[in-house]
Amino acid sequence: MRKVLVVFTVIQLALVVLQFYLATYGAFETPEPADPESAAIGWHVLNGFMVIPAVSLVTTILAAVARAPGKLIGLCAAPIVLVAIQMFVLFPLAELAGATMEKTTPASLYVLGFHAIVGVLLLGAAISAVRGAQAHARSGAGRQATETV
Repeated sequence: MRKVLVVFTVIQLALVVLQFYLATYGAFETPEPADPESAAIGWHVLNGFMVIPAVSLVTTILAAVARAPGKLIGLCAAPIVLVAIQMFVLFPLAELAGATMEKTTPASLYVLGFHAIVGVLLLGAAISAVRGAQAHARSGAGRQATETV
């Protein structure tokens, strides 16, 4: 189960790295599409709001089943929490500061700047989760080797 956890933390990390790529991919699309639903940034939104949280949920459950330390379970759950912060705190605050799909204000841009900072926190949590899962797998492998002797 510990090896499966390592695999899922690596998948989670890969999805977070992909998220940065998709953000840039969508940001530089020109001309800007008239319909935001068909924009290239839609892949960024889909990955960030659906895929990363779903994989993070599965990874968190696997961490608990693998009897990982609480810190590792928390790191596996961090992407869900950080996505929720963006959905329910950051983006509503930007709207309160005047952001719409058609325009932004200086105040809303200050708030939206935190979107990138939360993304960096998400990347840090995903990297730490991989390292923690690898250490957890090694500790289990060492214990299994001594039990068979």
